Amino acid sequence: MPLKKKFVSYTLLFLLSGIYVSGQGAYFDASVLKDPTGYKLRPGDRIRVVIQGEVDCSIETSLTNEGTINMPYVGEVRLMGKNKKEAESSIEREYKKELIFARPKALLNITKYSERVVFLTGSVNRKGPYVLPPEVEAMNIVEVIARAGGFNDIAKKNRVYVTRTFFDESGNPTNTKTYEVDVEALSSGVQSGNSSRRFWIYPGDRIEVPERLL
Repeated sequence: MPLKKKFVSYTLLFLLSGIYVSGQGAYFDASVLKDPTGYKLRPGDRIRVVIQGEVDCSIETSLTNEGTINMPYVGEVRLMGKNKKEAESSIEREYKKELIFARPKALLNITKYSERVVFLTGSVNRKGPYVLPPEVEAMNIVEVIARAGGFNDIAKKNRVYVTRTFFDESGNPTNTKTYEVDVEALSSGVQSGNSSRRFWIYPGDRIEVPERLL
C-alpha cells in the first residue's frame, strides 16, 4: 500500500475507534466528558508561576480553598475556575494595574492536580475511592466500574445505586439524591424508550452495587 494511502487508512481507523490520547492515558470519547475550553484550576491544585525576566516574582504554591494565590508585590489573585491562559492573563493584569511592570509575561504550569474522587462500595472488585483523571469532568458509570476492576460474581448489575450531593454557589450542601441505574443494560447498549446509553458519574458521587440473590 502506498505510504499516503496507508497514513489515511490509519488516521480513519484512529478516528473511528473513538479513542483520544492525553497525558493520563487513552480514554473512549463516548465514556468521558471534558471541558472544551481546557482544564479549570481548582482549590488544592499546585502551580508554578514565573514572570519572565523577574526572578523574585517566581513562585510555586497551591490554590487556597477560596481559589486564590499570593503573588509578590500584588498580593492575592483569584484563579479558581480559570484555564491556564485565563489565569496567566489575570496575573499579568494585576501587575499592570498596580504599575509594577509595564508588559509582564506570566507563565503558569500545574505541577500537581487536586484529586477528585468517586466512591465505590458493595459488589465490585476494588472498593473505595477512584480518582478521576484531572481533565475529565464526568465519566460514564460503565467506564468507572470497569476501571474499578468490574463487578464481582454476585453483583446485581441491573440495580446499581448512585448517591449525589448538590451544593450551592458557596459550597454548602443543599440536597442529596439517589438514582437507580441499570448498568447491565447500559453495558450491552440495550435501553428502553429514549433513555440515554450513558449515566454520568461526577466527582463526589457514591456508587453502591448490591448483591443479587443466589
